[in-house]
Amino acid sequence: MRIKAFTLIELLVVVAIIGILAAVGVVAYNGYTSSAKKSAATTNHKNVVKYITSEVMKCSTGAATAMNNELDCSKQGLNNWKDFVAKAVEKSLSGFKNPYFPSEPAVTHGGGITIDDHVGYNRMLSPGLKIEVMTCVQTPCSGTRCEEDNHLCSGDIILD
Repeated sequence: MRIKAFTLIELLVVVAIIGILAAVGVVAYNGYTSSAKKSAATTNHKNVVKYITSEVMKCSTGAATAMNNELDCSKQGLNNWKDFVAKAVEKSLSGFKNPYFPSEPAVTHGGGITIDDHVGYNRMLSPGLKIEVMTCVQTPCSGTRCEEDNHLCSGDIILD
């Protein structure tokens, strides 16, 4: 009686081939996820800047509220208007998640973008009568903010 079976060498060749394919797949997957996170952080940054600009424009055209009723337009023109805008942005965009730390909100008022723990956050700084949105989209985040390739900065968003 003859039993049909694979030899030990045939099984080892199959295991080796599977190992090689798995190694290639893991490397490709890691590259895919890192570029997806960078793309998501870049998109979040652009959307936050557009959102601030368009919602503040609603106040300028006579609307009573903006930013999902989080911003009281009657306060426009006050010295601390920028702080009202920044707080309203944080509340109304609380659904934006940091692609690098999904349990964290992506939009915050204050903070830095100069160490690797700051990656993915959209930081609103409000010097003077304006707001600037800064984001580190990929590590390393170290260096002078807004001068590194991994930093995105909106420039001044005027809030008149």
